[in-house]
This record gives sequence, structure tokens and C-alpha cells, in this order.
Amino acid sequence: MPEQADALTRLVQEHVGEGRALTVRAFADRAVDPHSGTTISKSTAGNLVQGHRIKITPEVLAAIAAGLGLPLASVQAAAMEQYVGIVVDDPFDTPPGDEDVVVRVAHEPGKTAKDMPAVRAFLDRAERGE
Repeated sequence: MPEQADALTRLVQEHVGEGRALTVRAFADRAVDPHSGTTISKSTAGNLVQGHRIKITPEVLAAIAAGLGLPLASVQAAAMEQYVGIVVDDPFDTPPGDEDVVVRVAHEPGKTAKDMPAVRAFLDRAERGE
């Protein structure tokens, strides 16, 4: 798989480790899901930085997001790329409209808008109110 195979690892490495804003210990200490109280250990934090796979759950992803100080959605998207091989983005480069419409499509990495004519047709019908 292309570079998406390590999307969560890269996201964590941008913030944690030598020369970064957070040490592994500080990241682990901050990584607490605010809803469930789920935490990650220093060992798990280190494994994330080193690119080792960990067991992910919604609570663990929420803890990682809290530890990094990032929106949960960005951590979920990175985990989905790395663990499931699905990218969530706007392959149609939809310009922001008056209603601030955002288009996000889950798709296989490497696919482009021209690979998804049925999705484009669906979006066009929705825009016309059909």
C-alpha cells in the first residue's frame, strides 16, 4: 500500500518524539479520552511513535486525539487510512458554497474523481434536489 499505510504513525510522529512539542511520556500523560477515561500507556505511546500497530478502539482514538491536542476526526481519518486502507477526502475539489457545503467521500487510496462517476452523479442529483 502507498504512503497512507502509515498515516496515523506520521500524524503522531509530527507531534511526539525527540525535537517535537511532546515527549512520549507527556503524550501518554495527556492521552485520556474525556468521555470514557480510557488512557494509553507510555509503552503504547512509544509503539505509536515507532510505527508499531496497536489495538484501536473509538476510546483509544479519542485518547490519542486528546494527547495530541487534535480534533478527533483527524485522528479517526488517519487511523482509517492506516488500518483500513480508506481515505476520506474531497476528490471533486468542491468549492465552498454559500451554504458551506463540504463533500467528503470515503474511497480507496489513489482513486480520483474520474474513478467515481456514480458518486459525482449522486452529488449532482442532490444539488438539484432530486
